[in-house]
Amino acid sequence: MTIENALRAVRPAGRRGPVLRGRALLDEAEVGPKFARQARMASAGLPVPHFFCLPASLFTRTLAPVRPRLLAILRQLDQADPDRLAEQSDALRRLVLDVPVPPSVARAVHRAYDEVFGPHAVVSVRSSMVGPRGRAAEDSAEDAFAGIGESFLYVTRDQVLERVRECWASGFGTRALLYRAARSTAATEDFAVCVGVQHMVFGRRSFVLFTCDPLTGARDRVLAAGLGIGEGVVQEKVPVDHHFIDRRTGAVRSVVAHKTERMEEDPARPGSGPRLLPVHGRERDEPALTDGQIRHITDVGDRLERLFGCPQDIEGTLTEDGALHILQARPVVLDLGGQRLWSNANITESYPGVTTALTYSFAQRFYREDFHDFYRRLGVSPAVLARHENDLRSMLGLLNGRVYYSLSAWYALHRLSPTFPLWRASFERMMGMSPAVTDVRPDRLATSPGRLPETAAALLRLAWLRAVHVPAARSFDRWWQQTIARHREAARTADPLHLAQLMRSLWREAGERWGLTLVNDVLLQTTETAVMRLFSRWLPGADAGLHSDLLCGGEENRSVTILMSLVDLAERIRATPGLLDALADEDPGKPPEELLRRIEDGAFGTDIADRMRAHGAAHGDRGLQELKLEVPVPREQPSQLLRLAGEYARSGLTREHLRGRETATRRAAEERLRTLLAGHPVRRRVLRTLLAQQRRYINIRENTRYSRSELFGFGRQIYRRLGTELAARGALDAAEDVVHLTEEEILGHFDGGAVTDDLRGLARLRRAEHLSRATLDVELPADFATMGPVRDGLPTPERDAQPGSRLRGLGSSGGVVRGTARVVIDPHQRVDPTDDLILVARETDPGWLFLMLSARGIVVERGTLLSHTAISGRKFGIPTVVALPGATRRIPDGARVEMDGATGTVTILDEVAE
Repeated sequence: MTIENALRAVRPAGRRGPVLRGRALLDEAEVGPKFARQARMASAGLPVPHFFCLPASLFTRTLAPVRPRLLAILRQLDQADPDRLAEQSDALRRLVLDVPVPPSVARAVHRAYDEVFGPHAVVSVRSSMVGPRGRAAEDSAEDAFAGIGESFLYVTRDQVLERVRECWASGFGTRALLYRAARSTAATEDFAVCVGVQHMVFGRRSFVLFTCDPLTGARDRVLAAGLGIGEGVVQEKVPVDHHFIDRRTGAVRSVVAHKTERMEEDPARPGSGPRLLPVHGRERDEPALTDGQIRHITDVGDRLERLFGCPQDIEGTLTEDGALHILQARPVVLDLGGQRLWSNANITESYPGVTTALTYSFAQRFYREDFHDFYRRLGVSPAVLARHENDLRSMLGLLNGRVYYSLSAWYALHRLSPTFPLWRASFERMMGMSPAVTDVRPDRLATSPGRLPETAAALLRLAWLRAVHVPAARSFDRWWQQTIARHREAARTADPLHLAQLMRSLWREAGERWGLTLVNDVLLQTTETAVMRLFSRWLPGADAGLHSDLLCGGEENRSVTILMSLVDLAERIRATPGLLDALADEDPGKPPEELLRRIEDGAFGTDIADRMRAHGAAHGDRGLQELKLEVPVPREQPSQLLRLAGEYARSGLTREHLRGRETATRRAAEERLRTLLAGHPVRRRVLRTLLAQQRRYINIRENTRYSRSELFGFGRQIYRRLGTELAARGALDAAEDVVHLTEEEILGHFDGGAVTDDLRGLARLRRAEHLSRATLDVELPADFATMGPVRDGLPTPERDAQPGSRLRGLGSSGGVVRGTARVVIDPHQRVDPTDDLILVARETDPGWLFLMLSARGIVVERGTLLSHTAISGRKFGIPTVVALPGATRRIPDGARVEMDGATGTVTILDEVAE
């Protein structure tokens, strides 16, 4: 069923005129995004209360007689003077309120009221700002206009027309005028107001749900809930519970408020509108929502996010019978340009623990060269790649000494290829990412007429890369073996300058070839995804291990070859009299260097020494933490190989056993597959073909991974030699300190590109920092998001307190600032703006916007992550802390304070500013 037909089914379709109903409510230019979205939700079967709209064009027509007078005042607005602005706003509002509602409009409104709700119903009347041609509109993806227009609750039939006029007039309210000016939109003059009339739902428990973290944009959900109708939660009038719902596990962390008040209609004064009423008994300290209600609301939130294709800010309520009603949904307004997504879930296996400057800078260079060639192969033009050079150089981050993927850069780069939607899901799975840090923006294949040729060309290019991939991988392997051998040979006799030149030469050549390894990853990911989908469809009852068992066997890759060589050495150690016992006598905390010398001197014959040298020459770059240049590998420290082979020898492993086990596993899996797909030979053939491709891509991946280890191994050798040279020259305290310098600092010292001669001072500083980080058992989470300056948003333990008192609320808009606290109880209170004003208040609403915009930071006692204060802080980039109990009495007026809008801390530095 189309949206139009669905709307026709749930609402009577009305003609275009002063009242819009039915499918006419989908016209965003007339009703604005707020009400058009409600119409879409209703069409999707979501529980939205019935409503109709008075369109933006009616506002324009009705006010046409006074438009010249309105414009004359608008063009003389003085946003810098709040008193003058309030006078001008009053004059504008009086002009609007004096315009009568045309009789034909009044009749149409009352007729619609009776037909949709019934004459005795109670409704809400809400305004929605609509910009020129629907732009700069309330609840759009670009602008929330949160709380700027008026809304009226518990409205009866005889009051509705007056409330409509007041909604029209709210377009000229002080806060609406100030908001438009602050947003620098053209809508100060060119705007309209749509009015929605909606059935009033008598909510007993209300909520606001963000389907992503409104502070950082992380994908974990945030839910605020309170007692009574939604206005109490949205306007921060009642105490509010906070629930933080982990998207990966579904776990809920709750902060339950002590509830003293609820907002509802006073039963003793019907028709008087919402009032704050006391809460009694156990309800004061119980959560407003049950666990089941939280799950139901988050499920509906996910459904809404899928409907609109982006994270949602959702307002809703539950009536006495427990029924859920959605009152509003709008996009979460995020500054995605300031967001960074971080994960080390996959990369920590390559760079565990604290990493040195040399390893980090070397890895950065590797990713830059690797991915530059990859995107070139996918057909991205050199000009586009040049514009994304910063992303290429920032694919990794070093946070608290640990290597992280900067996923925001990855998404930006991957989107350069029109094929990314095909392999996005498999990319996220391969990276081991939590759902909390997936990018909020959807990716779909571009199929519009203007983009279709580009998409078709990219798909054809990917198909061609698949067709030629296997021979291209063989060619890559031949090229690499020749290239690394040539560079190793040249390095044997090179002086320091030529060593630097050799390193640059290897980077240049790798940057022209290495993208093939990433093409292989894409082919592997997409093939694996296809296999998994077919398993799910054709083999729903198969055991979980069948897929992996079917990948056993086949052509031996480099990793298997290295393992077999090591097991062969272990078998020889077992067969050599006395050698296994000699290894057992070694100190387990030290490399068996003395025993290695005895082996090399022939104490146990020549076979073991020859086999160790052969293994080291062919596979010596495979070892523990082989991509960390500060960690030696068997090529440099053969005693590592001796100890590892000794452990295998004691385990009793043999090559025959390993190969036999793998063959038996594969044979048994093939038999299970044949049984499960009996009578489906075509399906079995398709799966076997795809599995064969997957095995081939896995082998290529393992082969090229060892090539990567050899590239890092060559770098390790070059920089150790250059470290020795720097120590001999007195530029370093010790040769091993070279790992605390970056690659460019080392190479630049020898080829003239360095920006400092004090390498010793740099190395000392970084060595101390490295040791400090290594001894502190403090790690960041595996996945998280930051908004704004990264160091300000890291989820680290609290910094050491400054002199004075530290207070804590909820961080709601990131940034660390210092300034002078000004405690403001009444927004009409005269406060002289200063460059370092920190506004401290009990609560704020849109009427505080003038003061808020002049503040360097904002601290309030009430509020939520979803409140107007928090949203405005994020919108205008003002660090903000909400829900800090007793802020107006605990923070002295005039005190010097430091506030952190990410962690929610406020530190009083001095009681009175100097």
